[in-house]
Amino acid sequence: MRQGVLILLLVFTAAGCHHGRVEDSLWQQVSELSDETSRLSLDVQRLQEENTALTAQLQTLAGIDQDIRISALVVPETLRIGRHCGLYDKSKGNGAPDTLVVYLKPTDAEQDTIKAAGRVQVQLWNLAAADNPKLKQWDISPEALRRLWGRGLFGAYYRLQLPLEGILEGDEKELNIRVQFTDYLTGRVLTSQKAITP
Repeated sequence: MRQGVLILLLVFTAAGCHHGRVEDSLWQQVSELSDETSRLSLDVQRLQEENTALTAQLQTLAGIDQDIRISALVVPETLRIGRHCGLYDKSKGNGAPDTLVVYLKPTDAEQDTIKAAGRVQVQLWNLAAADNPKLKQWDISPEALRRLWGRGLFGAYYRLQLPLEGILEGDEKELNIRVQFTDYLTGRVLTSQKAITP
């Protein structure tokens, strides 16, 4: 009889422990779901605020005549290559040039330099070469170009440092830089070129 009572007590004690663990697990799930609900509620509120702001912006744009809006934008009209462009020994090695430095200035209708988004293609030509006069071509993406904007004593510009990677033989007499800038706002392609001495 005594053994039966002890067995029953052990069974009830084990059942109570198991019940407590299940209850703790349920409370943890309720807490996690409550946190998730709060996060989702904040996300919904943020999205509603963004939607309200975008709706107001769309209404403002719809009220402005499209032709007037486009004509009011400041866009590049010309492309200038700065006068300090040239070949430099950036590695401070044997004195042979290893970098082509190009300063680009997209300018608007008033001849002010502007930071315009676009893609740049730079070509280096050896005009005295009989065959294969194009020595090298570099393509700079809009993302890379954005990081190359700078200012100096003489204004603002894009400063491109392009590796020459041993393409010069040392006997070049007449080199030419040709630059093509594709403006990503208007789609206009601007070109410029400049002669440089090795």
